[in-house]
Amino acid sequence: MSVPVQRGEVGSRPSRGAFLTGEWSARHPAGLRPGGRFLSRGRVAVGALHWLGWIIISPRSVVSGGVTRELETLGVGALRLVGSASILVGLIATFQVAYQLKQYGAESVSALAIGWFGTREVGPLVVALLVVTRSASAIAGEFAAMTSNGEIDALRAMSLDPVKYLVAPKLAAMCIALPALTIIADGLITLGGWVGTTFFLGFNSRYYLEQIRTSLAASDLAIGVAKSFFFAFVIAIIASDEGLGVDRRVAAIGEAASRAVVYCLLGVLAADTLINAIFYFIPALVL
Repeated sequence: MSVPVQRGEVGSRPSRGAFLTGEWSARHPAGLRPGGRFLSRGRVAVGALHWLGWIIISPRSVVSGGVTRELETLGVGALRLVGSASILVGLIATFQVAYQLKQYGAESVSALAIGWFGTREVGPLVVALLVVTRSASAIAGEFAAMTSNGEIDALRAMSLDPVKYLVAPKLAAMCIALPALTIIADGLITLGGWVGTTFFLGFNSRYYLEQIRTSLAASDLAIGVAKSFFFAFVIAIIASDEGLGVDRRVAAIGEAASRAVVYCLLGVLAADTLINAIFYFIPALVL
């Protein structure tokens, strides 16, 4: 059963600090937030970015220790999943590209697509989707459990900002982990392409490496890493907002975790579409 709300709490005007930290949006269940989800997540994002800058300026702060712990959980913990999936993705991409080019007798150039498309698109997108399925529900569930148990209100009662001590460390860790995992995934996708090209298509390793060297440029890797920063921001903010925005019901924990996965997937795909559209309609931005 939900905790009764005092008269005037929902309709009262939030303080200036509440808008900065996202505290106002975190007080309301998902269906009752003023301005909807976009406004709520915008407030959480502004507060998280504010405290992220503070973490960068003060690397020896108490919050920075939380970044290390979150980095181990969100980044190091996902290495095996990302590693195995990336090799399989490299094999799948090789087979699919070679199959489409087989009718033109151009199987030998399949490695060209693996080089640039893997680093620009497949690598960052696959890593982001894997992290969403692994970590978005965990973040939302953790925050929803803390909200349901009254721990978030206890932090506020002690004048401790939940966005500073909970959301900002996860955002910082995500912004470090996703680009690093993307670089690892790019290398393993290339490895999977090498296995498919040499062992299954019958081309030698020297030819494959020459094709990769021809097609792959530093700008391709830079674009993929830049995408991963945007994906990290989307995942951390949406998952955190879903967890902080629940009411005090045990069932709300599972609901928040499910919504976090769905909205993070949609957010990552929307961000990827927007970035690709910008590159397509403004060719001067394409490196």
